[in-house]
Amino acid sequence: MSLPEIHLLPEVHLWWPHLSAPSKSKLEEDPDGHVPDDVRAEIEQIVGTGVDPLARLSDGDRTFIRTQREAVD
Repeated sequence: MSLPEIHLLPEVHLWWPHLSAPSKSKLEEDPDGHVPDDVRAEIEQIVGTGVDPLARLSDGDRTFIRTQREAVD
């Protein structure tokens, strides 16, 4: 039995600080870590490379995002 393939986003610290507020909200609101197409396109523009359409937020990404949000709350 093989493990499911994991589709990762680029390193979150590279794109999160530059992501628009509406895109940040979309990612924060989705409990499954789904990345909508428009948010994925914005991430691609920020990092300058394509992002796998199946990529989801990892647990580490979510932890980073949570700590960034706490810093400004």
